[in-house]
Parts: sequence; C-alpha cells; structure tokens
Amino acid sequence: MAHRGYINFNLMLLGLEKSRIFIDSLFELPALANMKQTQLSSTRYSLFAGFESDLTRISVFPIAKYLIQCIFFIFLMLVLLKPTLAQNDSSKSLKRVIISAEKRQNTFHSTVPVQQLNYESLQEINAESIADAAKYFSGVFVKDYGGVGGLKTISARSLGAFNTSLEYDGIIVADAQTGQIDLSKFSSTFVQSLELSDANPQQILSPARSYSSASILSISTNAFNATNFTQNKWQAGIKQGSFGLWQPYGGIYFPLSNAVAVSADAEALWNKGNYPYRVNNGMFSENLSRSNSDIQAFQGEANIVKQFPDSAQWQTKFWGYSSQRGLPGSIVFFNNTSAQRLWEEDLFAQSRYQKKITPYTSLLVSVKYSSLFTRYKDPDFLNNAGGLDNRYYQHEVYLSTALSHHFGKYFSTSVASDFASSNLTSNISSFASPTRFSWWNNVALQYADIHWKIHASLLNSTFHYETKTGAAASDKDQLTPSFSASYQSNESPWLFRVFYKNIFRLPTFNDLYYNYTSSINAKLLPEFSKQYNVGATYSKDLNSVLKQLNISVDAYYNSIKDKIITVPAQNLFMWTVLNLGKVHIKGIDLTTQLNGKLNSAIRCSVRIAYTWQQALDVTNPSSSEYKNEIPYTPDNSGSALITFYYKSWSAGYSFLLSGTRYTLGENDPSNELVGWVIHDIFVTRSIKLKYFQIHIKAETDNIFNEKYEVIRYYPMPGRSYKINISFTNL
Repeated sequence: MAHRGYINFNLMLLGLEKSRIFIDSLFELPALANMKQTQLSSTRYSLFAGFESDLTRISVFPIAKYLIQCIFFIFLMLVLLKPTLAQNDSSKSLKRVIISAEKRQNTFHSTVPVQQLNYESLQEINAESIADAAKYFSGVFVKDYGGVGGLKTISARSLGAFNTSLEYDGIIVADAQTGQIDLSKFSSTFVQSLELSDANPQQILSPARSYSSASILSISTNAFNATNFTQNKWQAGIKQGSFGLWQPYGGIYFPLSNAVAVSADAEALWNKGNYPYRVNNGMFSENLSRSNSDIQAFQGEANIVKQFPDSAQWQTKFWGYSSQRGLPGSIVFFNNTSAQRLWEEDLFAQSRYQKKITPYTSLLVSVKYSSLFTRYKDPDFLNNAGGLDNRYYQHEVYLSTALSHHFGKYFSTSVASDFASSNLTSNISSFASPTRFSWWNNVALQYADIHWKIHASLLNSTFHYETKTGAAASDKDQLTPSFSASYQSNESPWLFRVFYKNIFRLPTFNDLYYNYTSSINAKLLPEFSKQYNVGATYSKDLNSVLKQLNISVDAYYNSIKDKIITVPAQNLFMWTVLNLGKVHIKGIDLTTQLNGKLNSAIRCSVRIAYTWQQALDVTNPSSSEYKNEIPYTPDNSGSALITFYYKSWSAGYSFLLSGTRYTLGENDPSNELVGWVIHDIFVTRSIKLKYFQIHIKAETDNIFNEKYEVIRYYPMPGRSYKINISFTNL
C-alpha cells in the first residue's frame, strides 16, 4: 500500500501541472481586457468608497478559473489517493469532545527556524504594538520612524519588509499598494501568541499564499480559543503613560451554546508624542520637543466560532482600524515643524472553515474581503495645487482552498489553490487605477518519523495586471520550490536542520504606478531571493534549579538579484524605480530560552536573542559601493528579557541593542549611525478577588535616557513611564 501511495503522489504532481496548463487554455488572460471598468469619484471619502466600482472590475473569468482549479485539484487528489482513503471505510465516528486546554508546541523542534512570544511574554515586554514585540526576535530589524505615531515595518534577515508576510488568525494581511504592513496598527493587548517563521508555515494544511514569502509573522488572538466554549470571560483596563499616552481597552468572550462562541474587543489610543530630544549643532545646540507626532486611533474586532458535531470548525472575524496621525519629519537645523498628516481606515472580514473529511484527510477553506483607505496630506509640498491631498482606495477579494491527506505510516501531502483580486484607485489625475489578479497553487509533501522530518513544496504563482490608463505591467508566471529537513537521534536533546527556499516579491503598486510624470515603469521585474539555512537546536528538561533549557543556532546565506531600488530622477520629489542590484547576506541567529525555579516560592525565565549578519552590495565591482553594507543593517543586534516571579508579584528587566550601521550605500564615516542599547524594567502585582483579578503593572522604558535613532534624523523617545491597570477573569 505504501508503494502505491508513492506512485499516486507522483501521478498527482504530473496531473497538477497538466491541469494548470489545460485550465489556462480555457481562460486566456487576454480575454480579461474586456472587463467592465467604472471610474471612482475622486472626492468621495469613505471606508467603502469604490466598493461598487471594485465589484464591476472583478470579471467572472478569473473567479471561474480559480473555482475550476480548486475543484479539479481536489478531485484529482481524491481520485489518486482513493486506495488509501478506502482504508478508512471501517472507521467509527466518535463523540465530539471539547478540549479546554491547548498543547503548546516546542518551536525549537521545528524543521525551520521559528521564534515565538506567548501571552505571558507579550505582557512582560513593554510593547504598545506588535512592532515593539517583534524587536525581541533574532534576525529582525524593525524600521521605526519614532514614537507611537511613527510608521513601523519589519525586515527579517535583511530581506526587506516586502518579503515578510503578516498573518492574522490564519489569513494573510495584504497591502498591494505599499507591499508592507505598518505593524503599529496591531495592538499586542489581545494577542495570544506572536510567531516568526522563516521559509514556510508549520502546518502542512495551509493556504498556498502562505508559501509566497520569505518569512511569516503570525498573530494568534484569543478569539478562537477552545476554552471560549466553556465559560464567560472578559477583560478591561487602561494604560497611561508619558507624553500624553492614554490607551483604554476591553474585551468579552462568551458561549452562546455548547457549539457557538462569540467575542469582541476594542482598544483606543491617544498620544501627543511630544517627547523631548536634543539637536547637537555646536553653539546652536538646543533642547526641543517632537512635533506632529500625535496619534488618535481605534481598533476593534468581533468574532464568531462554531464547532460542528463532526469536529469541523467555522471561524469568522470582522476587524476594523481607524486613525489620524501626524508624520514626524526628519530633524532639520532651525526647522522644527512638520505638517504631513495621515488618515487611515482599514476593514476586513475573513472566514475559515476546517473539517476532517476522514481521519486522514482534512479540508480548509478561507475567504476574505479587505478595504483600505489612506489619505496623505502635505500642505508644504511644492506644486501648482498648493500641496498634496492624495486619497487612495484599495480593495481585495481573496479565496483559498486547501486539502491535506496522511497516507502510509509517515507521509502527508497537501494541495492548495488561492485567488486574489486587488484594485487601487485614487483622486490623482490620470492615475493608472491598477488591478492585479493573482493565483497561487501549491503542492507539498511531508515525511515524518521519530528521527527525520522532511518537507518539500512547489509553488506556482501567476499574476495578471490591468490598468484604466497607461501601460499595464507584464504578466508573471513562476514556479518556486522549497525544501527543509531535520534529524534528531533517539532521546537526544540535539536536533539538526537545513532548509532552502527560492522565492520572489512582486513590485508594489507604488513601485509600478506612483509617479508624478506620465511615464509608468511597467517593465519592472520581480525581486528574487534564494535562502539557505543550516542550524541546530538543543532542548532539554532538567531537574535542577534550571528546569528547562532551549537553544537554537542557525547560520544562513541569502542571495538577492534584480533588487528593486528607488533613485532620485529630476529632483527629490521625482523618483525612478529600477531593477538594479545584487545583495549577498550571511549571518548567524542565536536564540536561548530557559526556565528555572530558585526555591519553592521563586521562579524565573530568561529569553536571549542575538544576530550577527553582513549584508553586502555586490552589484557592480567597479562601483564605490561594491561590497559595502546595505543601509540600516547592523552587524550586531540582540535582545534579552529576564523575569522573576514571587507569589503574586513579578518583576523583570529587558534590553535591546543595535550595532553600528550605515544610512547610505557608501560606507564612509559621514554615513555612519552609532549603535545603541536601551534598558527597560517593570513590576507587576496580581490581586485575586472572588470573581475576577486585578493586575497592576508599572514600567519604565529607556531607564538610562539613551539618545538614539533607528532611522537617521528621526530621534526616538528618551526615558518614559507607564502604568497599566486591568480587570479580568481570564
């Protein structure tokens, strides 16, 4: 039977490729050019503006093609694996049992590097958003433009923010306009775990789109926790801190029945952001306060989860975010003003249905609609209109179907097919109003026994562009493979692992179409990245003062070609986007996590992350920048978090460090940005009452008032204080 399974899988691979060619021939992409288009009013200012227009742009042909692909792939898999499915005919259905506790997977046992911050660690870290928490991962650089109002994006292993996907409760959060997600939009208050995975997702039953990036930052909330079926839970609190910070929040989770649970949470944020900083300019040096760094934001979501008698589960989430913020400008001598403002209104609705068809076969269906509105105003921009007041409306429809099957004793396989339609419109005159149709089809094979874990996948990505005006970007069809393996001998604490992945990132809508001239860079090529990794982990439970020790060390090499860069054209406001550049990146990531018990009353936990890396520009041997470090890639970076627990008290210390880096491609002393180390401390007291608990946390950030910059001329806050009072029965 096992040999028959191998033959069936090879036939399935051949069938997938032939079916893709056949389906493409039925739906020739040029036919999409006849799709109906309607123009969006440039003055409309609403979260749902352009929705009606977007619907008319979604042709029946791409969706029909996607649905036929899904049906054909699933039918093909079921037919080819029919001999193994037949083994399940004698199985008996068991009564549904709701488990009120979830097993935590040890991320140090994974075949690819995975780092995780659980709920307890997230509460200990002095993080106002996911961006602040992500800084504690090794190999990560969070580009921070200062304060709560400043934009924050993540780059893993120097591959750039465009190559790191954000996943929220199992579905990718996308932004086709910029290609990167502002992590400051996502609060850490209601997050159950934050996980960074290099290469591929850990579950073989995953959407195909999850395989399309170099790394994945996954946010898991408490909304779909199994314990939500058993009891009413709630939490409410407020954070107050320096520079006018007020952050009230609240959430409720309750079962409607033994099979249906609903939840809702919300958080508001007000911050003046007027922290002090010093401008060093000889005899003209002065102490100033940051201006135009304020923010007012609101984030909320509602969730419903239904558990079916056959253990299938349906999850639905409605999420919204609205903000108005100032964009603090760079520090310029004798000019402390900045007038740029940013308004954002984001909304998405997503739903997932997961079902075990047989004891060995599982189905996952995901759908999502997202709407993003962005308004950028700069009254000081020099043009005939007396400034900029640009408004962008972005809509995306996303569908995904995935099927996994376990066959033989050690093998699992999966197929997944995803489709997305992304559209961007604007009030800018003669804007291209691009639409991109995307298809991702992935096949994966996994082998797992007591020693070896091997995972291989092949992703086919197809993209088609249309524009209302001007030339559209070229279509793209690409196959990208990945492979990972790990080995662990009998009862050994050591695990050895390797992985390889070939992936690419598309030019964003901004790269292709954001231009104040009439030209459009429609021939811009994707940026390709090859990743290589070899590493080892050590994980052991001990019986001494040290109870558990986990260590991982990974060495990696990344090669990038056709790197997408921007260079000034006519002036600083006219930029040209080019494929110009090769980058070689090598580095070492070290992560250590240990738990101990000093005596019967005191326990402690320690988490340490360190990265050494070198990212060099190897584009042109005759250039002065050849083998220079690319901007904002420190050779050394790291973090630590140490927490002690005593009865109802806990106290901790953390630090973040960044070594010297360069702000431009020329690594001369004038472009050097000095390194920095910042230290934080906190203390927490929990008070248990009859029906709920009170948690009081006081924290001091940057206790030594370090003056530093993550991005040159964007000073970061000095010493600050915060207190958090929460009431909960969680």
